[in-house]
Amino acid sequence: GAIIPSLRGGKEFPSGFVKYAHLVECSDNSMSVVFTTLGGLAAAFRFELSHDNTMVMKKLWSSEDALGSVSSAIFLDEMHAMAVQSSTGGDLADNADDEEETALRNLQFVDRIQSQLSSLKKFAFGGGAFESLASLALLSKEKKAERDAAFGFAKIAVLLSERLHRIIALDTADKGRVVWSMNLHPTASWHKMVHGGQFVSLNDPHGNGGVHDHEMLTLSYVDDGSSSFMEWICFDGISGRVFSSDTIPVSSSVVQIVPLRALAHHSHETKSCRQVALLVHSDQSVSVVPETARSYTIVNEAMPAATHQNGLFVHTVDKKSGEFHALQLSKKGGAELKPGSNPFELITVGTTIFDPSQEKIVNVVYPRRGEVMQSPSTVLGDDALLLKYLNPHIMVVVTEATKSFLSEVAPLSDGIGESGDGFYDTLAAGQYSSSSLGQKRKPLGASKPGTDASPINAPGNAITPSLFVSLVDSVSGQILHRVSHAHALASDLAEGAASTRVPVVISENWIVYTFFNHRTRRTDVGVLTLHEGMIDKNGITAFSAPEQELSFSSLESAKPIVLSKTFGLAKAVTAVGVTTTKAGVCAKQFLFATANDQVVSIDRRMLDPRRPNGDLKESEKMEGLMKYSPLLPIIPLRTPSHIYEVSSVESISTASANVESQSLVIAYGGPDVFFTRLAPSKGFDLLPDDFNRGLLTIVLVGLIVLLNVIQRMNKKKMVSLVWS
Repeated sequence: GAIIPSLRGGKEFPSGFVKYAHLVECSDNSMSVVFTTLGGLAAAFRFELSHDNTMVMKKLWSSEDALGSVSSAIFLDEMHAMAVQSSTGGDLADNADDEEETALRNLQFVDRIQSQLSSLKKFAFGGGAFESLASLALLSKEKKAERDAAFGFAKIAVLLSERLHRIIALDTADKGRVVWSMNLHPTASWHKMVHGGQFVSLNDPHGNGGVHDHEMLTLSYVDDGSSSFMEWICFDGISGRVFSSDTIPVSSSVVQIVPLRALAHHSHETKSCRQVALLVHSDQSVSVVPETARSYTIVNEAMPAATHQNGLFVHTVDKKSGEFHALQLSKKGGAELKPGSNPFELITVGTTIFDPSQEKIVNVVYPRRGEVMQSPSTVLGDDALLLKYLNPHIMVVVTEATKSFLSEVAPLSDGIGESGDGFYDTLAAGQYSSSSLGQKRKPLGASKPGTDASPINAPGNAITPSLFVSLVDSVSGQILHRVSHAHALASDLAEGAASTRVPVVISENWIVYTFFNHRTRRTDVGVLTLHEGMIDKNGITAFSAPEQELSFSSLESAKPIVLSKTFGLAKAVTAVGVTTTKAGVCAKQFLFATANDQVVSIDRRMLDPRRPNGDLKESEKMEGLMKYSPLLPIIPLRTPSHIYEVSSVESISTASANVESQSLVIAYGGPDVFFTRLAPSKGFDLLPDDFNRGLLTIVLVGLIVLLNVIQRMNKKKMVSLVWS
């Protein structure tokens, strides 16, 4: 049966109140009970009566139900959680308000010198030399943990479950051990985690919003009908320690959250946080969280008066009305930077409308902030340079045609006549491509997405497009490029049915997306690469160089040249990701979560839209291009999930390690959370765990002994030669 107790969870149940208690087993002197809490934690306990008539409780197991509904994940570096006490013994370490303050103070020159002297003393006189040789022969668990922390393999994955209103932190180096958990507002409409800054690299080794900076902010929007407010919590992502929390009233719904962060390190204050969020509301008003004078100053620093940049731009996307507004944040004249003063306003820069009667927005995707890129160009086989189009403000808007509008243009599917709608006639003819207008020469590998070598706009082959992928500049609001696909919607799709799932990932100048083709009954993988142009192999010499813009402007720069191709995949895809490395030198691999509960990886070279349809030329062979094949092979050796089944994956997140060869991957969204470490270009800078360290130790010791013996023999021989 079920028992409904009226007790608080306490130490064993940090999730909150116990909701149910299920009696599993009962005897004269013992019983087993399974407890479930409001926070989604389930745990089994066994209660036994001891000889002295006291009750002994033993925890059998526990399970976090929130791990089965993770909506977002953020990686943090565990190395910065290992703060040590200052050897000076002064007030610097004692008065630190958190572990980060202590770690920063331990970086002082005196502390570092004393730490190195202590390590040298231990090595010389405390048996450290023998321990070092022993560690070479055998990689113990302790040494492996130290290596994982030093190489950046030990990460804390902070996971958010919006459905169960809960945040959970997992230790990736300890088989997913739950480090801490925290409940959020139980009646909130949505929750979001905010970390980093708008213009800060995620791999910034000096903090300021990278994986090493572990102060985070969570937002919970609550609307009880009569009023609405935003509850925020500022916490440490490594330990789960809450620094401050509060609520602020909001006038309308939030349509965009802009992460900002203080450039200078400072201690905590009451109801303050180093992580700041700028909230854009549906009525085009703005608010700042936390609502403090310091937060307003951080927002003001991101504007042109302090940064000498073009400004701080935001945007809003209304999926129902299809309206996209590009906005610029500005400070009101004479306004003071203090709470309640409302010193900021929004100015409209551009507007784009996706007509909701013709198409509806199903997905909006942004690039990773601060992605590390190895080169701004691609070297071709003939030594020419293909320049990458690198726009940090680009975003992908995926729309699908409405069922009612498809019925109006149905004659196109028979390839007879025209639909009478100029918009669809242009798309069907393959002429709508804003980046190809006025192009005199077709670049190598450029073709219409979803086609083979034969053009789709030939007479009698016209089809009705039903899925559209638009590249939008979020600063200017203009559409940079737009492609369409047919057969992306089922013919019997009812009006108001669930939208088509189109996973998208943006990496450098690459855009990869997938959708299910109802005609071929397989998954189509669309690939777009954006370029500025090309420089001939003789274009750059010691005496001449082409004119190039040193700065990029979303309002003035030219639109990109887009190369595109579509490939087929035999498995249905639920999520797409891409590997990330520290310096971006390693070859990238795109990750696909398939419907048969696997996570597979495909080398980026297999998805190159420049793969030629005909026989390879010599320059193409030198570049490493492969002949185009419409089907992408799934190679078992490139299946990161191996024999494990990872069910219903909805998102794939990646992070870099401190060594270039390794990339950390976590897949989540369904009942399983899968974590692994990949080497896209193999482990060229890392010894494997099964490396024969014992043999290496024997060889080193043998060489040292042999060297000493040879020196003694040589010295003895020289003495005898002198005396003779």
